[in-house]
Amino acid sequence: MTLFEQKAPAVMSALIKRFELKDFQAGGVLGNLGHESGGFVYLREIGQPEGKGGYGWGQWTGPRRVEFLNWCSANKLDWQSDEANLGYLMHELSGEYRATISALLKCLSLSQAVLAFERNYERAGVPAIGDRVVWAQKALSAYHGTQTVSA
Repeated sequence: MTLFEQKAPAVMSALIKRFELKDFQAGGVLGNLGHESGGFVYLREIGQPEGKGGYGWGQWTGPRRVEFLNWCSANKLDWQSDEANLGYLMHELSGEYRATISALLKCLSLSQAVLAFERNYERAGVPAIGDRVVWAQKALSAYHGTQTVSA
Protein backbone atom coordinates (compact mmCIF):
# COMPACT_ATOMS: atom_id res chain seq x y z
CA MET A 1 0.00 0.00 0.00
CA THR A 2 1.36 3.39 -1.00
CA LEU A 3 1.63 6.44 1.24
CA PHE A 4 -1.24 8.00 -0.73
CA GLU A 5 -3.47 4.96 -0.26
CA GLN A 6 -2.70 5.02 3.46
CA LYS A 7 -3.51 8.71 3.95
CA ALA A 8 -6.28 9.36 1.42
CA PRO A 9 -9.14 7.66 3.34
CA ALA A 10 -8.61 9.75 6.50
CA VAL A 11 -8.28 12.99 4.54
CA MET A 12 -11.42 12.17 2.55
CA SER A 13 -13.30 11.33 5.76
CA ALA A 14 -12.32 14.69 7.25
CA LEU A 15 -13.49 16.55 4.13
CA ILE A 16 -16.76 14.60 3.99
CA LYS A 17 -17.48 15.30 7.64
CA ARG A 18 -16.51 18.98 7.61
CA PHE A 19 -18.11 20.02 4.32
CA GLU A 20 -20.81 17.35 3.87
CA LEU A 21 -19.27 16.17 0.60
CA LYS A 22 -20.08 12.91 -1.13
CA ASP A 23 -17.24 10.40 -1.37
CA PHE A 24 -16.55 11.14 -5.05
CA GLN A 25 -16.50 14.90 -4.37
CA ALA A 26 -13.85 14.40 -1.68
CA GLY A 27 -12.09 12.06 -4.12
CA GLY A 28 -11.86 14.96 -6.56
CA VAL A 29 -9.97 16.95 -3.94
CA LEU A 30 -7.59 14.07 -3.29
CA GLY A 31 -7.03 13.56 -7.01
CA ASN A 32 -5.69 17.08 -7.20
CA LEU A 33 -3.60 16.80 -4.05
CA GLY A 34 -2.22 13.45 -5.22
CA HIS A 35 -1.18 14.95 -8.53
CA GLU A 36 0.33 18.05 -6.95
CA SER A 37 2.37 16.19 -4.32
CA GLY A 38 3.14 12.92 -6.12
CA GLY A 39 0.91 11.06 -3.69
CA PHE A 40 2.00 13.07 -0.63
CA VAL A 41 5.65 12.22 -1.36
CA TYR A 42 6.90 15.59 -2.64
CA LEU A 43 6.05 18.34 -0.18
CA ARG A 44 8.31 20.85 -1.91
CA GLU A 45 8.27 21.57 -5.62
CA ILE A 46 10.94 19.57 -7.40
CA GLY A 47 13.74 21.65 -8.88
CA GLN A 48 13.04 24.76 -6.82
CA PRO A 49 15.41 26.16 -4.17
CA GLU A 50 14.24 26.34 -0.58
CA GLY A 51 11.77 29.16 -0.05
CA LYS A 52 10.66 29.10 -3.70
CA GLY A 53 8.07 27.11 -5.65
CA GLY A 54 5.23 25.10 -4.18
CA TYR A 55 5.05 23.73 -0.64
CA GLY A 56 2.79 21.17 0.98
CA TRP A 57 0.04 18.88 -0.30
CA GLY A 58 -1.42 21.63 -2.48
CA GLN A 59 1.99 22.86 -3.66
CA TRP A 60 0.98 26.30 -2.40
CA THR A 61 3.05 28.84 -4.31
CA GLY A 62 3.88 32.55 -4.01
CA PRO A 63 1.66 34.39 -1.51
CA ARG A 64 -0.18 31.15 -0.70
CA ARG A 65 3.14 29.48 0.23
CA VAL A 66 3.92 32.39 2.56
CA GLU A 67 0.43 32.22 4.09
CA PHE A 68 0.75 28.43 4.52
CA LEU A 69 4.11 28.69 6.27
CA ASN A 70 2.90 31.59 8.46
CA TRP A 71 -0.26 29.64 9.36
CA CYS A 72 1.87 26.64 10.33
CA SER A 73 4.13 28.83 12.46
CA ALA A 74 1.18 30.55 14.18
CA ASN A 75 -0.33 27.14 14.95
CA LYS A 76 3.03 25.69 16.05
CA LEU A 77 2.91 22.96 13.40
CA ASP A 78 5.67 21.49 11.24
CA TRP A 79 4.72 22.44 7.67
CA GLN A 80 5.54 18.90 6.54
CA SER A 81 3.09 17.27 8.95
CA ASP A 82 -0.29 15.86 7.96
CA GLU A 83 -1.89 17.98 10.67
CA ALA A 84 -0.48 21.18 9.15
CA ASN A 85 -1.39 20.29 5.57
CA LEU A 86 -4.91 19.14 6.38
CA GLY A 87 -5.41 22.06 8.75
CA TYR A 88 -4.37 24.62 6.17
CA LEU A 89 -6.47 22.97 3.46
CA MET A 90 -9.52 23.16 5.77
CA HIS A 91 -8.61 26.76 6.66
CA GLU A 92 -8.55 27.83 3.01
CA LEU A 93 -11.69 25.87 2.09
CA SER A 94 -13.55 27.43 5.01
CA GLY A 95 -12.35 30.93 4.17
CA GLU A 96 -11.06 32.51 1.00
CA TYR A 97 -11.67 29.36 -1.09
CA ARG A 98 -15.11 28.40 0.28
CA ALA A 99 -16.55 28.83 -3.24
CA THR A 100 -14.59 25.68 -4.10
CA ILE A 101 -16.85 23.72 -1.74
CA SER A 102 -19.94 25.21 -3.39
CA ALA A 103 -18.58 24.12 -6.78
CA LEU A 104 -17.81 20.61 -5.50
CA LEU A 105 -21.28 20.17 -4.02
CA LYS A 106 -22.76 20.71 -7.51
CA CYS A 107 -20.66 17.92 -9.04
CA LEU A 108 -22.33 14.66 -9.99
CA SER A 109 -19.24 12.61 -10.87
CA LEU A 110 -15.65 12.06 -9.85
CA SER A 111 -14.28 13.66 -13.01
CA GLN A 112 -16.51 16.73 -12.51
CA ALA A 113 -15.19 17.03 -8.94
CA VAL A 114 -11.58 16.78 -10.10
CA LEU A 115 -12.16 19.52 -12.66
CA ALA A 116 -14.08 21.77 -10.24
CA PHE A 117 -11.33 21.56 -7.61
CA GLU A 118 -8.61 22.23 -10.16
CA ARG A 119 -10.45 25.24 -11.62
CA ASN A 120 -11.51 26.78 -8.30
CA TYR A 121 -8.63 25.91 -6.00
CA GLU A 122 -5.46 24.69 -7.70
CA ARG A 123 -5.62 26.76 -10.88
CA ALA A 124 -2.63 24.89 -12.27
CA GLY A 125 -0.54 26.25 -15.11
CA VAL A 126 -0.69 22.76 -16.67
CA PRO A 127 -3.96 21.19 -15.46
CA ALA A 128 -3.15 17.57 -16.47
CA ILE A 129 -6.74 16.60 -15.70
CA GLY A 130 -6.27 12.99 -16.82
CA ASP A 131 -3.56 12.42 -14.22
CA ARG A 132 -5.65 14.11 -11.54
CA VAL A 133 -8.56 11.77 -12.35
CA VAL A 134 -6.26 8.74 -12.00
CA TRP A 135 -5.21 9.97 -8.53
CA ALA A 136 -8.87 10.58 -7.66
CA GLN A 137 -9.75 7.01 -8.66
CA LYS A 138 -6.92 5.74 -6.45
CA ALA A 139 -8.22 7.82 -3.54
CA LEU A 140 -11.79 6.61 -3.97
CA SER A 141 -10.63 2.99 -4.20
CA ALA A 142 -8.53 3.38 -1.05
CA TYR A 143 -11.46 5.01 0.74
CA HIS A 144 -13.66 2.03 -0.11
CA GLY A 145 -10.89 -0.46 0.66
CA THR A 146 -10.59 -1.76 -2.89
CA GLN A 147 -7.66 -1.98 -5.26
CA THR A 148 -7.45 0.16 -8.38
CA VAL A 149 -7.12 -1.72 -11.64
CA SER A 150 -4.41 -0.53 -14.01
CA ALA A 151 -5.52 -0.13 -17.60
